[in-house]
Amino acid sequence: MNKKFIVATILACHTTLSPSLFAQVIPGINSKGGAMVVPEGKLKMAMKHIYFQRKHMFDGSHEVTNKENLDATANITLMVFRYGIVNNGDIRLMIPYKRIDATAKLGPNNVAIDNSGIGDIAIIGKYVLLPMKQYGYQVAVEAGVKFPTGKTDKGFKKAPPFAQNIATPLPTQPGTGGAEYKFGLGFSKILSNTWRVDAHTMYTYRPKAKHDYDFGNEITFDIGTTKAITKNINIGLEYNFKYNSKTNMGNDTNPILRSKLPFKAFSGSAGYITPQIEFLPFDKPKLHIGVGVSFLAHYNLKEYQPLEKRRVVLRIGYLF
Repeated sequence: MNKKFIVATILACHTTLSPSLFAQVIPGINSKGGAMVVPEGKLKMAMKHIYFQRKHMFDGSHEVTNKENLDATANITLMVFRYGIVNNGDIRLMIPYKRIDATAKLGPNNVAIDNSGIGDIAIIGKYVLLPMKQYGYQVAVEAGVKFPTGKTDKGFKKAPPFAQNIATPLPTQPGTGGAEYKFGLGFSKILSNTWRVDAHTMYTYRPKAKHDYDFGNEITFDIGTTKAITKNINIGLEYNFKYNSKTNMGNDTNPILRSKLPFKAFSGSAGYITPQIEFLPFDKPKLHIGVGVSFLAHYNLKEYQPLEKRRVVLRIGYLF
């Protein structure tokens, strides 16, 4: 057999089975880019879709009986536009569209909720404090505002039949009716041209929203690693954590009624493990398509409430 043919075959197999020297590895699907920013004058557009169901009830660190037979489904599509406004600094605009469907049995009645629409739009700026070229890792800070652009009509304040005309706000509308303020910190480290680590944390301050509903302040933390296994495919693993302070439904909702309502905004803590895969069809991150599944790993909730056991996340990004 021709020796040149054997050598060529071995090289071809090696190229197929191991990462290319020019492979590109991008941040994880939930890492919010870590500390990375879009280059000055560049625009990146991304679409992120999140799907989950809430048909399991929890209290504290235990799963409990779903007494009301709650079955809720959420589809959230987030359009993100990021633009490099200065060297080492960008700004991003996030526009969510939400669709929430839920049914539950409250007392003798069946209750159905079907809410959809544009949610609250956020603008966040990020600036690199410690650049990768100088320190070997990158640290960035960010701050922003989420504006009350989402729908908050009278359907937001709808009592179940057994509440005897008590005006009970429910956390099921696309918007909150109040501005929120966000402060974040990102970290990124390139371990090799095919392997990276990204981390991000954010604090969200939420004043009391419209209709007297307090959604609680929030802290999130995400850390993950991604690796290029070929020049077109990245795989990754993330840990995603969130904590929300206890919510308040307003003065009209007494503790007995509150305990019977399965519709509550998240309060407490929960952590997820998210394996994922990303496809880069042109060998570069100019276009990337990724999917991940988040599995509930641990939780400690502040009261009886629903929580999803898994989330499916789809991301498509394009750098102009």
